[in-house]
Amino acid sequence: MNIEKTTLLQAPNGEPKLPDHLPTLDDMMMFKLYRAWSAGNPIFTRLCEGRFNITRREWRVLAVAVQHDRLTSTQLAQAAGLDASRMSRAIGTLCSKQLLVRCRDSDDARTVHVSVTPQGLRLYIEIMPVVASLNDGIFQDLDANELRTLGGMLDRVFRRASQMMDDDLIKERSHRSRPGKARNPFTMTSQSPQNLE
Repeated sequence: MNIEKTTLLQAPNGEPKLPDHLPTLDDMMMFKLYRAWSAGNPIFTRLCEGRFNITRREWRVLAVAVQHDRLTSTQLAQAAGLDASRMSRAIGTLCSKQLLVRCRDSDDARTVHVSVTPQGLRLYIEIMPVVASLNDGIFQDLDANELRTLGGMLDRVFRRASQMMDDDLIKERSHRSRPGKARNPFTMTSQSPQNLE
């Protein structure tokens, strides 16, 4: 992109100055992955919502559910990479569209299984070839060996990131539901307990 770079590196004395060695966002591999995802995501959103009246999230849940005879909502959430509340909403919508169905376990009434309906399977069979074709189009500039290598590397990145999350590497929690509670690092004093960590 032809965007003018910052002049903060030449900031006057007494003002914040970017260190020469500090990396930029463009240097971060996770940002490159995000940009690639952001470029491709709208294509699939248009397909799902515009042509098939199903959101990307609902499509993901349906596609995972098709791969299994039945799953609990918790199992489905883990397989689809969604939190419980988003999964609950997606299942509810898919059930209302008669694409999924809930059934209580015959041995344990507290357990509810989710499975694909014939209508859901028909929709999957209709959508998946188009999704696969678009996927091939996005990756058409990579040969078969590069695709295998990239797939393997992404699997390794996923496992490492998952392990870091399980290890609770970052102790702080999101304050999205409590915007007024977030800690502002620019207003902390040198005596603040957080500064001593």
